[in-house]
Amino acid sequence: MKLPLGEDPRPPYVQAADVLRTAIHDGELRPGERLPAARELQRRFGIASSTVQNALRVLKEEGLIYSVLGRGSYVRAPKPMVTTEAEEDEVDLGESDPEYTGLGDLRRGWQTADSPADDPRPPYVRTADALRKQIQDGRLAPGAKLPSARDLQAHYGIANSTAQNALRVLKEEGLIYSVQGRGVFVRQLSPRDQFLKRYNEGLEEMAAQRRADEEAVRLSGKSDDEVAAELAAAEERFTKASTEFEAATAHRDAMRAVMEQRKRLSGNYTPEEQAASVQRLHDRLNEGRRRR
Repeated sequence: MKLPLGEDPRPPYVQAADVLRTAIHDGELRPGERLPAARELQRRFGIASSTVQNALRVLKEEGLIYSVLGRGSYVRAPKPMVTTEAEEDEVDLGESDPEYTGLGDLRRGWQTADSPADDPRPPYVRTADALRKQIQDGRLAPGAKLPSARDLQAHYGIANSTAQNALRVLKEEGLIYSVQGRGVFVRQLSPRDQFLKRYNEGLEEMAAQRRADEEAVRLSGKSDDEVAAELAAAEERFTKASTEFEAATAHRDAMRAVMEQRKRLSGNYTPEEQAASVQRLHDRLNEGRRRR
């Protein structure tokens, strides 16, 4: 299928990731199943190879897929939610924005849905990191409303206070802002931040293109000398074909000139050609009068 590139304002790699994510959630792509090759996804979606690689990177960061070197990308089995006594005893602070408690007072034992169980960082840091990535890659666009603290609590399996602390981190970074009674929204990036975002995206695309090029070279199974020899042969064929094309064009033009001469001598013109000839004569006469 083609992506609605002209209708959807989101970047193409975000659209492609969304289609694949939906296929995984709907069971069209089951756990353990191999995803179509990058070249096949490129053909289906009508996008560049680097765009496909960026879409797969998004799904890897979300923990939905994983890659096996030389074999491809596969759907990851869903992680079971871990419930601990600390979670059951956590106090629900509601939708208020509590004072930041600092690292020493944070409760332990919480896991975010998109982070590995052995991630040593505090849960609020991992949650803030997951939301920051969604903002940076365009899944949460400027002006978009973030999920409420309760929704974050349910989605990531964290305490409400942990969700509030994650939001506070993003506020301090200038990525989001709060509107009383309405919620939390993504802040419009400054011109400098927009430039840095585009610059970083460019670096990521270049890196993805390099990885794709390296993979293509590896799969070709040909040495540099073999590729250079094939290129030289192709250029030689192209030069020969160009020469033949130029000769054929010159011969065609000469034959057209001869035919035109014969028509002028015999007067054997079609009505359309006669009308065009008369019109050209009138145009030349009118041009001569204007110059006088």
